[in-house]
Amino acid sequence: MHRIQSLDGLRGLAILLVLGFHGFARWSETIPWASMYSHWPIFKYGYLGVHLFFLISGYVIYLTLDKCSGWGEFMVRRWLRLFPAMLMATLLIMSTAALMPERPGGMPPWVDTLPGLLFLQPNILSKIVGGQVNFIEGAFWSLIIEVNFYIIFGALYFYSKNKCIYLLVAVFMVAFFYHAAIKLSPDLSIKAVNTVVTHILGLQHFGWFAMGALVYRAHKDAALKFFLMALALLPFAILETSWLDLPVAMACVVVFSFFSSVIFLDFAKKIMTSRFIIFMGFISYPFYLLHESAMVALTIKAREHMNFLPGILTPAPGIMLIVFISWLVARYAEPFLKAKITNGLSFFQSQRLA
Repeated sequence: MHRIQSLDGLRGLAILLVLGFHGFARWSETIPWASMYSHWPIFKYGYLGVHLFFLISGYVIYLTLDKCSGWGEFMVRRWLRLFPAMLMATLLIMSTAALMPERPGGMPPWVDTLPGLLFLQPNILSKIVGGQVNFIEGAFWSLIIEVNFYIIFGALYFYSKNKCIYLLVAVFMVAFFYHAAIKLSPDLSIKAVNTVVTHILGLQHFGWFAMGALVYRAHKDAALKFFLMALALLPFAILETSWLDLPVAMACVVVFSFFSSVIFLDFAKKIMTSRFIIFMGFISYPFYLLHESAMVALTIKAREHMNFLPGILTPAPGIMLIVFISWLVARYAEPFLKAKITNGLSFFQSQRLA
């Protein structure tokens, strides 16, 4: 239980990093008064909180697969984990967007709800519907990559439990060397391959999942070789993330090092089990889905109606409101919907078997 709490704490840290990036760096042209410290590394590189989420997923998904009897059961469990909060977040975003015309993307059309609800890339859906489809929130992109990872790693696991981790590393390395080759020689680029590898599957991010999975095996089996494999994979994952941007590369090393410390070292676990960080981990998924555009819009409103606040604090009222709503979703709405869907699936299965 202590280990699971520390993982929830890591989720809390990851969402705080993403929050810092979106609230104080990402939208510096839209809310410049709140972005006066956007050059601070904690804000500037806060987007690496997403990569920390990927590390956590690599660890947790391997742990989950060890408890599943088959790929179908695993995928149903993951869908039940993701869909209820996604449905609630989508309804909340669409029902409140008109109240926040300051949202960076404006009022999204209903067709833009499809990528999140179906966990499919917008470019696929654009081909199907014959028109432009986008995410209703920019942050949704990583959820599609997560689902692709579930599908691929789940299939590899149930193909060969002993070889799945090596196959996962191989999948990433193939993507890495393809990207490296076209960086060096653009003539080698193949449009269809680019679309599948990069824009549909997002295999360039799989190094982070693979490192998380390797750390899980190292922790579970007390096997140093898996941790050494993760260390060997780290430079390739960093190159895919930074492409020789040294400050980004150093930030990536810090993210991986801290993640590994929390897994293996008791004092680091204790840091990640404070009540606040655990709470942020508990609400991290609905908060991640809800926060970005609403926070920007509410920051602009705070600037207009609460001009006594220093610029750097104008995101605070919106953040607190979104935290509260995210808690309601995580505490009440998500479990309620999950129970209803589970009961419905059980009833459907019993009727089919009758």
